[in-house]
Amino acid sequence: MRLNLVVPLLAVIANFIDIGLAGAATSGNAAMTYGETTRLDTLDPFTSPEAAGQRLSDLIFDSLIEMGPGEAYVPSLAKSWVIGDGGTTVTLNLRDDVVWHDGSQRQGGAAKFNANDVVTTIRLLSNSASEVPNRERFNVIKSAEKTGEHSVVIRFGRALTDPMRTLMFKILPSHILGSAPALLRSSEFAKHPVGTGPYSVVKVSGHGEVLLTANPKYFRGTPQIPHIVMKAYSDQNVMAQSLMFNSLDLVTYVSPRDLGEMVGDSKLNVVPYDALSFSFFAMNNARGVLRDKRVRQAISQAINRQEMIDAFFQGKGRLISGPFPPSSWAYNLDVKPLSYDPERAKSLLAAAGLRYKDGRLVSPTGQPVTLSFAVPLAGESEMIKRVVLAFQGYLEAVGIKVELQFMDWLVWKKKVLAEHDYDVTIAAWSFDDASNITSLFHSSSSKPWGNNFVQYKNTEVDSLLTEADVTNDFDMKRAIYHKIHAVLAEDAPYTYLWTLQHHAAHNQRLSGVRVEPFAFFKYILGWRMENNHDSN
Repeated sequence: MRLNLVVPLLAVIANFIDIGLAGAATSGNAAMTYGETTRLDTLDPFTSPEAAGQRLSDLIFDSLIEMGPGEAYVPSLAKSWVIGDGGTTVTLNLRDDVVWHDGSQRQGGAAKFNANDVVTTIRLLSNSASEVPNRERFNVIKSAEKTGEHSVVIRFGRALTDPMRTLMFKILPSHILGSAPALLRSSEFAKHPVGTGPYSVVKVSGHGEVLLTANPKYFRGTPQIPHIVMKAYSDQNVMAQSLMFNSLDLVTYVSPRDLGEMVGDSKLNVVPYDALSFSFFAMNNARGVLRDKRVRQAISQAINRQEMIDAFFQGKGRLISGPFPPSSWAYNLDVKPLSYDPERAKSLLAAAGLRYKDGRLVSPTGQPVTLSFAVPLAGESEMIKRVVLAFQGYLEAVGIKVELQFMDWLVWKKKVLAEHDYDVTIAAWSFDDASNITSLFHSSSSKPWGNNFVQYKNTEVDSLLTEADVTNDFDMKRAIYHKIHAVLAEDAPYTYLWTLQHHAAHNQRLSGVRVEPFAFFKYILGWRMENNHDSN
């Protein structure tokens, strides 16, 4: 599973253009410049919670194996493997011709990929001190043992019917991180990563732009695009206009409001993809009145989600009732989305012991009920402002005052994900394994930089999540997830909003584009860029 905090509504802070990186990349060579709606503060493949970070890591790092056609596993850094002992071990034979990006800078020759890198990666991912938001997914890995320079055996804590799915993570360099006790967001490696992938990091600007250059020693062949620049935008509309006026070659997400214009632009190609994602209002379950699930339920019934879809997304969305994308087999279709019912919301607030005074909701001690809403000023700022202003209006109609606190994306991440200093916020999750929500709702993940930043704690859900993780019986797993869906719909740690179809778009100078939802740049070696980039 790749679980990333993404905000197709929210994105990130950056200047419109950075002449230094863009100029360096395009001087005399074809370069691809792509736009993201997230400014990254870490660039390694594990500590960043954003989908944009996962996309970037696909350019820099490689996995042991990959998913091929028909969901079959295909070799990558591992040439072959043998599953043994009833699914409790996997023995991997590794490639011996892979060089780390910094190989040419090392004395004594190139730093070559080997079994030590696999052992170090698993050690770091298994360490509870590592700042990996979805570290729970690696708990099933018991150990990794080097059995030769290019062979390793990985042992699991229990038998798995599909152990290879657990091994689709990026590999880190032992010659850099071998002595590191844990993987930390503040590490030098997180700021300047070294991988084995098709592109290496050359420079990161102060505005969050990342310049990548093609890896001439890449084991699958040298990429055809010499340079790539990732640019982060503070406004989705500015990013869209940059694409339409040739300052960008590709955007990874197209806002629904821009989709029609881009589809009608003969210079652009629009590529749809299913991101297996959903959006939500997150409520801090450990703060004030939000500790009471009746208040959280009331908030969910006080807002008209269909009206928001129609007004802000041209009706192109599907309401959801729980914590799975509706296309997932784990989604419980018997649980229906909550209806818009402000009178029911008022009844729930009264049942929670709150009362009205002069039209305002007050606590039993007479204190006005006020919620702080942490609003990330990110890529689609105008759209997100409309959504949160609508939220504010709906809640004021039932007597709850909402104070909007607008903040830079990086500030938002620190305040919400690290410090949990907020009442309500908005975000979206994107999955590659849409059934694994353990890190979102298990109490063990309610910690700084954990995915359970709403601080939801329910011993029944903890037990159900653990049971779902350990069973190999698909029908039982589905039944457990359907139960989890029902409980989380009732407990309402989120106001579950909607799922939207995602689209990427690129100009026609870029050809051979093929997009995978969970490995966006998987086919980057087949992409081509004409050498006539016009940034005017």
